[in-house]
Amino acid sequence: MRYDMVVATAAMMMAGCATVNRQQSDETAVQRQDCIETRCVVTYHLNDSPYWTDQRQRFCPASVVMDAWGTEPEGTWRCTYNKGQFSSSGLNRTYMKSLPAGLMNAMLAELLYMSFTAGGGFEPAGLTPGESVGIEGRRYESFRLGRVGAGHTLTVYQNVATGRMELLRLTDGKDIDWLAQSYNLRFNARLNRMMPRKIDIFDMRQGIAAKKLLIEFDYIDVQ
Repeated sequence: MRYDMVVATAAMMMAGCATVNRQQSDETAVQRQDCIETRCVVTYHLNDSPYWTDQRQRFCPASVVMDAWGTEPEGTWRCTYNKGQFSSSGLNRTYMKSLPAGLMNAMLAELLYMSFTAGGGFEPAGLTPGESVGIEGRRYESFRLGRVGAGHTLTVYQNVATGRMELLRLTDGKDIDWLAQSYNLRFNARLNRMMPRKIDIFDMRQGIAAKKLLIEFDYIDVQ
């Protein structure tokens, strides 16, 4: 009698564990399905001497999260942008800090996440309509994307002719004035949408006519 009870209890515990494991696996599968895994070659332009490197980036539009990581001669690094919050490890190294945006800082992570996802048709939440503007011969509708206490502003520009949100401008009113341009769209069958394969980051402090190329993200794999 006692033996049967032990066996029954053990069976129930195993069934419970199996259910939990299946739930965790299902949740992980859903999370992976909602995210976009990428590999890109990145070019940092530093005093007319480019620095090339390889990065992995994961974009999760449903949860507003981006993970990025890579390995440099100075060591490995990783960072996470999560709904406006930024955390990192391994980036506080001498040469990395000398690169534009210190290789990957909070503002670049936000601009990159917004540029990639908006460029792929994942419209950001909390957009405030602005003026219609002309930029380099094209007409755009502008939208302000702001958060209280962010310390900077982010403006999204939607191409009137194509409907694509292909330009984003981030400025802190002091030292940072960056423009991100997403282009080279290719169809992704899993996502059933066109996704950008190139994002360029420009320094806009001298104006649009004198913009300076800072960083190029060339996405060679998007899954």
